[in-house]
Amino acid sequence: MLKGYQPDVKKILANWAIEANSWEKIKDVFKVDTDQGVKNLKVSPLKPRRLIFVHQAIQHLIKQGFTKMNPLIPTLNGETYISDGQYAYTLFDWIEGRQCNFANQWELREASRVLAELHRCSFGFVPPPHSHTRKQLGKCLVHFQERYRDLLTFQQAALKSPDDAFARIYLENCAYFINMAAQAIIRLQNSNYPLLVSKAVIERPFCYGDPAARNFILTPDSRILMIDFDSCRIDLPIMDLVKFIRRVMKKYQWSYPVARLIIDAYREVNPISFDELGVIKAVFYFPQKFWRISTRYFHRHAQYTPDRLLRKLQKYLQNKTAVYQFPLLFDSYQAD
Repeated sequence: MLKGYQPDVKKILANWAIEANSWEKIKDVFKVDTDQGVKNLKVSPLKPRRLIFVHQAIQHLIKQGFTKMNPLIPTLNGETYISDGQYAYTLFDWIEGRQCNFANQWELREASRVLAELHRCSFGFVPPPHSHTRKQLGKCLVHFQERYRDLLTFQQAALKSPDDAFARIYLENCAYFINMAAQAIIRLQNSNYPLLVSKAVIERPFCYGDPAARNFILTPDSRILMIDFDSCRIDLPIMDLVKFIRRVMKKYQWSYPVARLIIDAYREVNPISFDELGVIKAVFYFPQKFWRISTRYFHRHAQYTPDRLLRKLQKYLQNKTAVYQFPLLFDSYQAD
């Protein structure tokens, strides 16, 4: 996003009455050495309505006692950010540390506990009027039904391209994934998902949205802190947990014992009800990765070349037996 971009860091930090001495760009943030310590100048393309939502969500977590993050540093005028019309700038204290290594099961377990604590502190959030919430609450079943139809449409498109390598592999494998999608829909329809949605409307939790390893930072004193809340949204917190487990599963070849370790650690901090567990089990049946790769290919997403998507599909299918078996194994998980 920021390739070649060089903001006037000194001018920007003057809004906080902070003197910038030197800085370096690290991904989409600037690590700035200042007269008040090392700071994180976050640069974002988010529009004001979206930023207001994200920043209020951060402040809500802090008010509720969530300590696994650094708070926003307000400007001299008390604002949470400044904007130059192209980008918005937010300031935090810099977190020394490294990205969590989820191959280390202690770090994986602790990250799951941090996510659970975030969810526990998210309840009672009232989004600011007219803010952009990215509301996904209650939409899971509709999304599954739409994506199931996508898979059927892609099957027909693939039949018309017998010489296409991606289409050929898709046809060889799609029947099972289409069946998995159908099962996910039936199971979600038979779950208490609508009840959980109605309950969330009253209790007002929210999702973090992007529980990837890069957003969990392990500090030198063995704390795990979270960064980058730009993806937070209104949805059931268990949807974060599902996404977290799915991302980890790719690294562990869809190992059920590792998934059990994650969810056990999560439940030590934030209990999961019988109804929530039923929804989690249903959602795991949906072949999200297979659908995502396929939709990018058949819809010709400009960001992904056909060869790249073919490689992604081939890599994903290397573990297809484990992918097939995972939701069946997870069905055996029982909350105490």
